[in-house]
Formats: sequence, structure tokens, C-alpha cells
Amino acid sequence: MSTIINARSPYYIKVAPASGTLSSASMSLYIYSGTLTTDKPTSATYTISKDVIGTNNYVIYEITELIRDYLITEYGAYSIDGVWVEADITLTKTSGTDPDQNYDYLAFDGYGYFEDGVNPRTSTNPAVTKISSTATGTTAYKLIDSTQIFTKTVDVGDTITNTTDSTTTTVTGIDSNTQLSVRSTNFIDSGDSYTIADTGNYTPQYLQSNTKIYFKKGRDIVFPVFAEAEGTVAFTTGGDADVFWNQVDEFWNLYDVNWSNVLTPITITDTNVSEDKIVYIRLTPTTDLNTGDVITISTTKSSPTNYVQSVTITLEEVCEPKYDFLDVVFYNKFGALQIMPFHKKSMISINKNSESFKRNLMDFVNDPTYSKEKHQVRQFQVTAKEKIQMNTGYIDESFNEVIKQLMLSEQVWVYDGTEVKPIILETESLQFKKSVNDKLINYTMNFEYAFNKINDIR
Repeated sequence: MSTIINARSPYYIKVAPASGTLSSASMSLYIYSGTLTTDKPTSATYTISKDVIGTNNYVIYEITELIRDYLITEYGAYSIDGVWVEADITLTKTSGTDPDQNYDYLAFDGYGYFEDGVNPRTSTNPAVTKISSTATGTTAYKLIDSTQIFTKTVDVGDTITNTTDSTTTTVTGIDSNTQLSVRSTNFIDSGDSYTIADTGNYTPQYLQSNTKIYFKKGRDIVFPVFAEAEGTVAFTTGGDADVFWNQVDEFWNLYDVNWSNVLTPITITDTNVSEDKIVYIRLTPTTDLNTGDVITISTTKSSPTNYVQSVTITLEEVCEPKYDFLDVVFYNKFGALQIMPFHKKSMISINKNSESFKRNLMDFVNDPTYSKEKHQVRQFQVTAKEKIQMNTGYIDESFNEVIKQLMLSEQVWVYDGTEVKPIILETESLQFKKSVNDKLINYTMNFEYAFNKINDIR
């Protein structure tokens, strides 16, 4: 399973020598798309050298700004949702040598929240035990184990369990290969056994935060899945739904005649191709689907151990004969494209900008006169942009998280059932609603089309 980097949040790599005094470190950073084993470039994408600061015996690298230059998050065949990242680091000590340190990652254009801590969602396992060992030292607010390389195996936020006395604490810092900072003082003594596990800060197999999907009959349903989980997608309907469905590599891939209309479970297959790590499940058409139909995504991978996930998605039909059904498509916090439907009232407006000048109309050749049909004030450089205001219609309170991620997205599109157009979210602030306070929840949001109305592309 890949170690995930969410490139819109910082990702720190701390390197320290196993022993002795570090003077500098040099990183060869490879960033590339395609097949992990065969598409790595022969030369490093970046080479970064750093000296230690003061009495520190380590150096810190932060690499996500470099990674984002290679993530092409567009709507269309040129997008690259994921890239491979390899960091090969050579340590230089005042005396002696250490072996090179090598780190391999899979990066998406996702992010974590402040509450998620440093290096959010590096794991893909909801409860994997990373280390099972014995402490070799005793210091307040520390875990010391001379047999470990914590800088390569542990993340801030992981849970430590002292299996000798059944107490737990949290990793608050990675001091070196052999020492961790922990939240509790006098947590562990030399000789105590312990385990370290990631129990929550992981990338799930279903890459959306909502477990309800609103749909309109006849409009395709599309949702993202993380391929490395190799989950099984099963469908339960209340009737004999005649639906074609399949796994597609890209969000915009459409129906293929080879798809089956028998809703047998789909097993997601993983490859070593970075662009195929996020896959999409597409259902078309949805004419025969009904409210209450269920999609279940589950996996029980045996490696790593205890990798058990299951999520149930419930479909709810939106019957809206009066207003246009608009699908807003955006990149969510997992770096995947997601649909947020807006199915109530929408309004389009236009804003114009122009320059003008006042000109002389007088004709002195044929007696002093002027034409009353000519413009005394003449406009030029006329441009215009259209705006659209949309309403979600009444939605479940759980969609507050989806609205939050839409607000934080850098790229947004709208699909009206015919064509896809790029838009920019103009709504800068929003008060989240709760059913206990507001009863029915509807959001009104303002967007501007991300292009001039007059085609002036040169």
C-alpha cells in the first residue's frame, strides 16, 4: 500500500543519522506519472541540499509545492490525478557514513484539515499495526526504542498502546529514528512492550464524504474509489433495474457497449499506474433506479493485515420537473472529482465592461454639419461575463462537509445535461445550517463562468 501525500497540505520528511553527527543532506526527488517501475526518469526532477541548523542533528524537507507542478487537475483527457514521488536522500556526517534513506509516495491534489495534524492521511489502512516492539529507554513524554527507524514508519497522530499495562497515548512528534514525543508523561518504561497503529488518519476506499447520493432519473451517477483498497462494489435495488455500470479510469469516460447491464458486483483492480489509482464507478442510465437503492463498497484485504472497510451509499431520487438539474463538479479533499447536484432555482446574469471616448462629428467641408446617426460617444473593448446563482434544494445535513469541500476547491465546473463549463465560486462566506435550527437545509451559491462571453482567445 502506498504512502499517500496530499499535496495541498505540507508534507514533511525528517532525516537524521542512526548515530553520529549530521552535517548536511542531499535529496534527489523524482516526480513522475505512469508506471511505478518503468517510467521513473533517469535524472532527478529536483536536487535539494541542506545543511543542519545550529545544534540540530537532522534536516527537514517540505516537498508538496514541488509536487503540485506535476499534478494536472483539469476536466478532460489531459488530467493527471496522481503522481509517483521518490525521495533518495544521502546523509553527510562529520565522521563515518550512513546508508542512503529512500522514501516512496503516491501524491494526489488533496488536503487535510488543521485538525488532522502533520502529514494528513498518509495511511490507507484504518487500523493497521505498524510496529510491535519493546521500549529500550525511559524518558518523560518520550518513547525510546533503539531497534526502530521511526522516521520511516510512524506518523504524528498515530496511537501507541503500552501492552504491558494497557494504557494508550498519541504520537506528537518524531524526534529521530529511535525516539518519539508522546502526549503522556511517564507513559512507558524500558522493557515495556508496545504497539503503534494508525487508527483514523487514513485515506478511505470511497473517496467522498457523503454516504447519500442525490440523482435525477436519466442522469449518470459517478463516484470515485481508491484502487489500492481493491474493494468490491455491490448494488442492491428494489426492482429489476436495467442499468449499465462499470469501473472507468477517468471521471469523464462514458458508456462503452461492452458494459454489462447485470448489476453483479464489481471488484476494483489495482495497477502500478499512477493515473489509475483513483477510479470512478459510472452508472448509466439511471431511469430504473429508485430512492432507497443501495451501493455497498467493502474490502477485506489480507495485506496489510486488519484492512477492513465497508461503506453503504444510499440513493435518493430528485424529482424536479420545473427547474434545471445542474451538476457542479469539483476536486474534493481526497484529490478526486465529485458531483454536487443543484436542483432548484437557478438564475443567469451578465456583467459588461467597456471603455469609451467622445469623438468629433463635425463636417466642415460641406458646411458645418454632422450626422445624427453617428455615435458621439463610442464604446470599445467591450467584454462581458455571465454569472449563475444556484440552489441546492433541500439536502441532508451531512452535505455540510461536501459544501465545505466545494468552498475550498480550486477548480469547479457545471454540467447542465448537455455540456460542461468552467466556473468560479464567488460565494466567499457561508453559514452552515443544521436541521435542529433550520428544519429544511438549502444553500444558495453564486458562481461566475470562468471565461469571457465574447470569444477573445488569441
